Amino acid sequence: MAELEVRLAEAVGRRPGFASEVAAEALSAGGKRLRPLLCFLSSRNGDDELLLAAGTATELVHMATLVHDDLVDGARMRRGVPAAWSVFGPGAALSAGDYLFACAFAELAATENSRAVGTLADACLALARGEAMQRSQTRKPETTIDDYLERCALKTGKLFEAACRLGSGGDPDLGAYGLALGIAFQIADDILDCAGQTQETGKIPGTDLREGTPTMPLLLAAQQDAIVRSALAGGPLEGALVRVAGTDALARSREAALDYAAKARSCVGSAPHREELEALTYAVVDRAS
Repeated sequence: MAELEVRLAEAVGRRPGFASEVAAEALSAGGKRLRPLLCFLSSRNGDDELLLAAGTATELVHMATLVHDDLVDGARMRRGVPAAWSVFGPGAALSAGDYLFACAFAELAATENSRAVGTLADACLALARGEAMQRSQTRKPETTIDDYLERCALKTGKLFEAACRLGSGGDPDLGAYGLALGIAFQIADDILDCAGQTQETGKIPGTDLREGTPTMPLLLAAQQDAIVRSALAGGPLEGALVRVAGTDALARSREAALDYAAKARSCVGSAPHREELEALTYAVVDRAS
C-alpha cells in the first residue's frame, strides 16, 4: 500500500499541467484505497507489477468518478475538504476527472495486458450506465428497491468486482465477492448519509435527500412516511431526515447490507487471503465513514 501511494503520485504527475495540478489536489484528500486493497488481497502470488498497475488504475478511476460526481451533484465537500470544482471551477474539475480516467488506462496499457484493460473498461462502462440510471431515478420516490440495487451494482459493485478480477487473474468467484461487497458498501454509505456525523464522514448528512437521490433508507422511509416521500420528490426538506430515523428504514437497510456482506463471504472459497477478505465484509458495513 505504501508503494501504491508513490505510484499514484507518479501517475498523476507524469504529465505536468493544470489538469494534473487539480488531480493532485484530489489525490491529496486521501481515501480508504479499498479498491487497490482488493486487488492485492485477491492475488494468488501473481505478477507484482501488474498488481500495482491494477491497484493504481482502479483507484484513479474511483478518484475520477468522485471528481465528476461532486461536479454533477454540486457537492462542495469531499472527505472534509472542499471539492475540486468548488476550488478550481467546473471546467477544471471536468478536465481533471477526464485526466484521471486517462491516467488509469495508461497505467494498465503499459503492462500490455489486454485482458486487464478490457476488465477495467467494462467496469467504466458500468459506471457510466449507473450514473445515467441515477439521473433517471432522481426525485422519484416510486423507484423500486430492485432498481436501486441494480444502480448500486453498476455504480459501485462493478469496480469492486473489477479490482478482484484484476488481482486474481480473472477468478469469477472472487469477482462475485467483489460485486456483493460493493453493494454492501454502497448501502452502508447511503445509511451513513442519513445517520452519519460530518466530522467522521467528511460529508454533510442528508445530501441524498436534498439532491433527490433515491437510496434504500430513503425509499423504505418514503413508503411509510408521506413527508419523507414528498421531500424525496423535491418538496420541503424540513424535518424529513428526522422522520427517516423514526421509521425502521435504517435498520432494514443495515440488514440488507449484512445480507450482501454474507453473500460476499460465501464466495471467498480458498483464497490465500481468505481471513482478510472475510474481515472486510464486516468492516464495510460497520464503519463510521
